[in-house]
Amino acid sequence: MNDHRLSFCISGAGPIGLALALGLGQSGYQVKLLDQKSHIDKDILVDDHRMLALSHRTVEFFKRLGVWGNMLDYATAINSVHVSQKKCKVEVLMKASQHDLDHFGYLVPQGRVILALYEQVLAQEHIDLCLGSRIIPSADLSHGTVTIHQNNEKFTETFDWLIAAEGVNSILRNNFGIETFSRDYDQVAVIARATFEKPHQNTAYERFTEEGPLALLPVNEHEMAVVLVADSCESEKWKKASDLTYSAEILARIGARLGDITEVGERQVWPLTLMIPKKVVDGKLLLAGNSAHGLHPIAGQGLNLGIRDCEAIIDLFAVNQYPTESDLIAFNDVRRKDIVKTVGATDFLVNAFGVKGTLAQTARLLGLLGVKTLPFVRKKIATVGMGY
Repeated sequence: MNDHRLSFCISGAGPIGLALALGLGQSGYQVKLLDQKSHIDKDILVDDHRMLALSHRTVEFFKRLGVWGNMLDYATAINSVHVSQKKCKVEVLMKASQHDLDHFGYLVPQGRVILALYEQVLAQEHIDLCLGSRIIPSADLSHGTVTIHQNNEKFTETFDWLIAAEGVNSILRNNFGIETFSRDYDQVAVIARATFEKPHQNTAYERFTEEGPLALLPVNEHEMAVVLVADSCESEKWKKASDLTYSAEILARIGARLGDITEVGERQVWPLTLMIPKKVVDGKLLLAGNSAHGLHPIAGQGLNLGIRDCEAIIDLFAVNQYPTESDLIAFNDVRRKDIVKTVGATDFLVNAFGVKGTLAQTARLLGLLGVKTLPFVRKKIATVGMGY
């Protein structure tokens, strides 16, 4: 009987890399987790108030890892989702209670998610967290042999599996020569937190306008995480815009349903792109998170799709420590299908609501009317939004 336990090298210690390391470590595998950050600064993480939208399925996964309890105190539930289009009388309100659920998901500060994962990773004897480290691209990577640069020193190790959780511009994915399909949306997301006069009552808003889509996600009682999408040519404008200008644009898109905006936080401007790789497994390499996909943020599915990558990888090795070629082909097919469907659905939303003209406006009205009046359509949309 072979007592060898598989070894993994995960490049990237964001939420996806940390979750993967934790799940594989809890399964008894040896994991080396690399991250370019030189140290963990708890104060910086506590002050990181950028919000992550966690689907119902992602919350259940974090419970499985034993980290949800440390996030819950900082989480705001999404109990309903309101979808509307500017200048359209038809509006759709989906409530979690209509689907026998207590929530569709939660909003949690990114720093609290990462901190909760870090604490569990550091407590795992099977995980070696290497801070201030990175992989040096080389021809040996296809055999699982990596040269690691850490603290001005280099050393070489061989692993059974390499996992790229590095982001859209993945060094490992590029080194393996995995081709990708990419498209620039020619848009930017202007992200911030805003406080409104009226309480949001745990409702998330998806608002589509000719100027671009707007997402408002509940935080605390009156505060909301804002994702305002604009054309790329306006990037500099929004980087320099005053609080008043930003607030005015939000209100121009969403209307007065939440009252005036009393405060706006620091803004970040991100370019938006679509990316799908031709495969997510190649030899000894697995892709996860933004190394495996890039999608528009309007539906808040990016992190949740990455968590499904984590689930699939952890389950792949939980079921069979030594997956066969057919196991890997099946794994690739399932993950690719999920990625293509999720990225495609988000892309369709952006494009469908971005088309101008009376005919397009009428088509969208009929679409919203169908969602509002057909329970099975609402149920399908809710199920997909929850990550199932």
